[in-house]
Amino acid sequence: MDEPFASSSPWDPSAVVWSGPAAGAALVVREVAAAAAAFPAWASCADRTAVLRRLAAVLVERRGDLVSLLIREAGKCRNDAENEADLLPRKIAITLDQALPRTPGVTAIDDASSEPQIAWRPRGVAAVLGPFNFPLHLLHGLVVPALAVGCTVVAKPSERCPALGTLYRDAIAAAGLGQVCRVIQGGHATAAALIAQPALAVVAAVGGRAMGLALARALSQRPEVVLALELGGVNPALVLPDAELPAAAAAIAEGAWRMAGQRCTATRQAHVPLAQCDALLGALRSERARWRPSGEPTGPVGTMIDHQTRDRFLATWRAAPDGLDLIAGSLDAPAGTAACAEPLLFLLRDPALRAHPLLRDEQFGPALVIDPYADRGECLARLAANPYRLAAAVFTASRADFLACAVALPYGLVNHNRQTAGARSDQPFGGLGLSGNGRPAALVANQIFADETVVW
Repeated sequence: MDEPFASSSPWDPSAVVWSGPAAGAALVVREVAAAAAAFPAWASCADRTAVLRRLAAVLVERRGDLVSLLIREAGKCRNDAENEADLLPRKIAITLDQALPRTPGVTAIDDASSEPQIAWRPRGVAAVLGPFNFPLHLLHGLVVPALAVGCTVVAKPSERCPALGTLYRDAIAAAGLGQVCRVIQGGHATAAALIAQPALAVVAAVGGRAMGLALARALSQRPEVVLALELGGVNPALVLPDAELPAAAAAIAEGAWRMAGQRCTATRQAHVPLAQCDALLGALRSERARWRPSGEPTGPVGTMIDHQTRDRFLATWRAAPDGLDLIAGSLDAPAGTAACAEPLLFLLRDPALRAHPLLRDEQFGPALVIDPYADRGECLARLAANPYRLAAAVFTASRADFLACAVALPYGLVNHNRQTAGARSDQPFGGLGLSGNGRPAALVANQIFADETVVW
């Protein structure tokens, strides 16, 4: 049966934002069946581009509602909420204008050519599971490519943001896409019921490692189902001796502490030469002031997604072993009703702790660890062996030194004199190692949802 659940505002847990039923197994079966029935007509529809451009117009028209709800339910500050809302129509434009020409359908075959040509065919019904940190952008960033190539979709927004999921469903319906993109609400049980449906051809999800393992286990006997995962990262900034430290500190601080550290590309560690460690620490102490939460949406930083998540995050860092020292920030919850957390700055004094879970695994919140190094080659080798290789940044005045480091760092993104966070939608996006399973998204997300056919 459909079980009730609700969301409350991370600004004030007494404020209920949404309540309603989670989709039970029977409803999931009906929604997947409806998506499967709609697939043949949508796959052959000549007007998909026009319909998706209507969706872009609806999202622009409803920007104010999107921003307000991103603040109220997802805990965004106003600036971050506006940025996310503006990404939604932009994603449609990039998909249609830049990505779709890379995956032409069978109707684009040149009948005058006898040379081999590649055509792309939609795979079928796609399940898309979205995360809470970008509850609209990352869900939408997979829904749009799937629809653009001709798949139909059953989308499950994060159970932490069901009101945003409802708003997105209403926008989909207003654009005329309600039959080909079904939006269901619920948590783990709903997701499990969805993944079990035999009609699925693709499962695409953004979340943590535990989620990725659960999906892989659920689909282990169905290798024909394409599974595309983005699973976060332990993202390092490497500071070389010639780096401009004030600029590097500003970028590292924003990468670590913006959005309360709730970005998969957030900077988790900064590796700095021993001789410059004190100077970087001093600069980062100063930068912290820019990223301290005010407890209000008008401030520079929003909340963590809820109070329980915030409290677990702080408890994890309170248990840090000796040799991992808190330099700045408080491990106590700030006063007030909002689920805020201080930006935390740690110094690694004991190199043996590099294998500790606090440094080895993703800690999803506003904590930054400074790790001094004596030998650049040894440091590069350690960073190359990091299991969660999503994004890295190198700070140096030398483009040649940057490129040498980029070659040595097998990450999905390697940035020069820029923070690790903030991937571009007009480029591929995905991590290596435990950060994903080799199916990048963003510009190349269409390839998750379509098969290649060589026509010769």
